[in-house]
Amino acid sequence: MNNMAEGQSKSVFEPLVFEDNSYSCLQPNAETKCLLCDDTFNLNLSLPMFLAHIFDVHSIVIEDVQNICNLNEYVLYWRNKFKIYPFEEIIPSLSLDLLEQKYFLMSSLLKEDRELRHKLKLEYALKIQEFERNDKNFKRECLFCRLEYEGTRQGYLEHLSSQHNLHLGNPQNLVYIEELVANIDKKLRDLKCLYCDKIFTDRNVLKEHMRKKLHKRINPENEEYDKFYIVNYLEEDKSWKTIQEEDDRYALPRGSEANADEEYSDWNEQEDQIVCLFCKAKETDINLLCLHMETNHGFDFALSTQSMDFYQKIKLINYIRKQIHENRCLFCDEAFDSLSSLEEHLSKENHIKIPDIKVFNQPEYYFPTYENDALLYLVDDLED
Repeated sequence: MNNMAEGQSKSVFEPLVFEDNSYSCLQPNAETKCLLCDDTFNLNLSLPMFLAHIFDVHSIVIEDVQNICNLNEYVLYWRNKFKIYPFEEIIPSLSLDLLEQKYFLMSSLLKEDRELRHKLKLEYALKIQEFERNDKNFKRECLFCRLEYEGTRQGYLEHLSSQHNLHLGNPQNLVYIEELVANIDKKLRDLKCLYCDKIFTDRNVLKEHMRKKLHKRINPENEEYDKFYIVNYLEEDKSWKTIQEEDDRYALPRGSEANADEEYSDWNEQEDQIVCLFCKAKETDINLLCLHMETNHGFDFALSTQSMDFYQKIKLINYIRKQIHENRCLFCDEAFDSLSSLEEHLSKENHIKIPDIKVFNQPEYYFPTYENDALLYLVDDLED
């Protein structure tokens, strides 16, 4: 290959080197073998070297490598795959006449690659959320007062909510909480409203604006916050908006969106509506909802789940929600054309009962099917 071709090949294909040398989602000290040979690399310390190696030696380019969560597992998956099937038969290639060289592009255009990236992203977010839920060594100064908080992230968010009326959502639905709080802190320091992004001249004017306009909250339409809500990791390329649009059981009454700000009151908050697991019935009292499920559906939640731990109950609720949303029987997994047909099947076959625990005790059911599922907040109360 002549010098001109070499220069052009680098300008077109050479892997990028990140200036800050910080690669998210990588195992810090793991040695990983190349996709096709036995050369090993520490992806956390020498990612550019790894990318240059697979490009120069194997003519492989990985698209958006910086956004792959747990790159070690990604490489291991394809390495094992290439041991069985020649990579030339799996990975699409590009041929440039000028270079007389064929390059193989590993990207989300390949369905298997796309599904793998989503799976790794989901698993990584769940691990982070699990750590954030259990870690009791969180330390941070309050965003609004001089409190030096120490404890759990949930306790910190409860302080912001109860003492300063800043509502970020149920901690069980949040992930990457430290980054979320840091983003909010930066906006406040930049004198920017959290809800409308309007910039003000000083902190007092900003504070008064957010108080009067009821803007002391996150705007759900602002997609920059989607990263911090676990529901957005539920399905590939589906945000909470898409999921909500697909099932209207959780939608607000028509016209209520426009009046939401006027109706909101710091001292008279509307009680959360708890939706039945099996139909569209709603209650504001958990006891009334449990009575409804037992009377109308023959399902005693407390009795049926008495041998399960807290997280298994969470997974069961999310599993049932997903099955009902997809019009599938929670016990036999049979699919139906409509919710009414499913309800008829559940009643006729007496299939409102819990399947084998292996069916729903899976990582995908560890986070909410619906972002605003009030039943998840009350799992401990269901024991009573």
